[in-house]
Amino acid sequence: MKNMKKVELIIESVYLNRLLKIFKKHEISGYTVIKDIEGYGGHGFKTADDVSDICSNIYVFSVCEANKYTDMDKDIRNFLDMYGGKCILSDVMLLLGKPKK
Repeated sequence: MKNMKKVELIIESVYLNRLLKIFKKHEISGYTVIKDIEGYGGHGFKTADDVSDICSNIYVFSVCEANKYTDMDKDIRNFLDMYGGKCILSDVMLLLGKPKK
């Protein structure tokens, strides 16, 4: 097991590629994207049934070593200041199974 950081972001879908460029810049190669999430927040209720995904939200999460997040922190803060969204950070333990042969 390793001590890691879980980085969770809720952002507008149109900004996904910009976020992934930050991940690539900081060598974060594993992440999950869940499209068309809905919920209630500062902009009111966001539904997932719009005709296009232009105004929809997505959920992106990754688990990385704490020092990788520390290196990326300023870029994530700048991203949120520019495009909005939320970032939730958690200290987690990562347990990996053995690869299948």
